[in-house]
Amino acid sequence: MGMNPLEFLRNQDELLSDIIDYVAKIENLEPSLIQVEDYEGKNDFPALVRSIVGQQISTSGAKAIYTRLLSLMPNEIISAQNIVSFSIEELKSCGLSYGKSSYIYQIAEEVENGNLDFKLLHQISEEDARTKLESLKGVGKWTADIFLMFQLNKPDVFPIGDAGVKSAIKKMYQLPKDTDDQVLIDIAEKWRPHRSLATKYLWRALDNNYFKNN
Repeated sequence: MGMNPLEFLRNQDELLSDIIDYVAKIENLEPSLIQVEDYEGKNDFPALVRSIVGQQISTSGAKAIYTRLLSLMPNEIISAQNIVSFSIEELKSCGLSYGKSSYIYQIAEEVENGNLDFKLLHQISEEDARTKLESLKGVGKWTADIFLMFQLNKPDVFPIGDAGVKSAIKKMYQLPKDTDDQVLIDIAEKWRPHRSLATKYLWRALDNNYFKNN
């Protein structure tokens, strides 16, 4: 019987093992029972919308805009059908940029037209799912990574475009701020095939001020 993902990560990286212990202690969990929670969006379309809303803005700003978008929707349900019942200008009134409003509207149209099938995304390979996602306007590598990790539960995604992930690894390994991304990618290779879980622990470490305390 092989090692479980946590045991594997502990054996592969002593520094990451320290982070796993820290998160367990700060969240009052037994290390063997740690479950890193998934992304808030339980439904695929709202989750993708939320990722687009959160692109290149603060977490608090994204939350405020998403809340206003929810309030705009009938019954506070973000669905493709509800989105296309509004104009791009009406979506923009929630605080979205014109670009993001347009992207969300166009993706909703793709769903309504049957060109984007979320059930199919769960059935195809990670590579094919990524290709489909990144073919959508407004969905770049980072947004696709987040969707693959949290909605499709792909185990080996490494979102190198995420500023928090890059900052965490640099602090973890005491690397210069201008360290090339390829160096970080090479470091993360030791976490394969569980890079998604490792990444979630890095985010948890940041949320719990690990790098300020160590």
